[in-house]
Amino acid sequence: MRLLKAVRGGIAVACTTSLVAAPLLVPLAASAVRAEAAANSMTITVAKRAITIRGAQGLRAGRVKIHVKGKGTAEILMFDPGYDHADFAKDAAAADKGDVKALRRAIANTEFLGGFQPGGSGTVVLPKAGDYTVFSFASRGHADFSAGAVKRARTPNVDGKIIGRTGPKWGGSNLLPAKGTFLFKNADRTTPHFVILQQVAEGTTTDQVLEALRSGGQGPPPPWFLPGSLETATLSSGRKMTVNYDLPPGQYVIMCFFPDPRMNGMPHALMGMLKMIHLS
Repeated sequence: MRLLKAVRGGIAVACTTSLVAAPLLVPLAASAVRAEAAANSMTITVAKRAITIRGAQGLRAGRVKIHVKGKGTAEILMFDPGYDHADFAKDAAAADKGDVKALRRAIANTEFLGGFQPGGSGTVVLPKAGDYTVFSFASRGHADFSAGAVKRARTPNVDGKIIGRTGPKWGGSNLLPAKGTFLFKNADRTTPHFVILQQVAEGTTTDQVLEALRSGGQGPPPPWFLPGSLETATLSSGRKMTVNYDLPPGQYVIMCFFPDPRMNGMPHALMGMLKMIHLS
């Protein structure tokens, strides 16, 4: 839901094309590829018109290791009774056209549990036994799977935290290693969030980024725009996930473009949800 396809489906509405549509660097650590074969793990492949899942048979709720392949970010969702992927896709399409009621309905009936861009990996937490859906804003495809009783698992060691807070604003670490794992937590009590880490030139300010976003993406990329980037799927309030990554060292801006229903669908980044951090 990023107005809803502002980022997931090709980055069109909420932000400048030059700022977020650059080629993504693969954020997958080698250790994460090996972890794919571990118990309670899934590999999700997002194709142009379909999503396939490997490893769902015998899957248990709780912490699940995820590896995503293909051509779009995989969002892991849990729907309320009486609401399903067809309802969600319909509301998402309406929200793309500015229907804030549809946006509110989708948020109210959907638990966003995280996910990863192609090449990405990490862990998400399935809160209970039951049915889940993998959805991609890029393809509008979906795949359903079920999870059995919760299997307790230790939270992976992380190198830092990125926390979405009420405001909306960012909290968490100011410095991360260039390769590792971070915890992404949505501590905002009011709205979902997702993470975009975008590399920028040293000394770039959040005011410069905000000005570029509000310009509508006209003209060439800003001189401070650099190619390194990473994107996560969305988390509902109170949810957590871990993200494996491997990015060039340097300065990065953290952004979220989830549309805020209280502000008629304005993306959070345009409301000032920007933070500078360093990877070293």
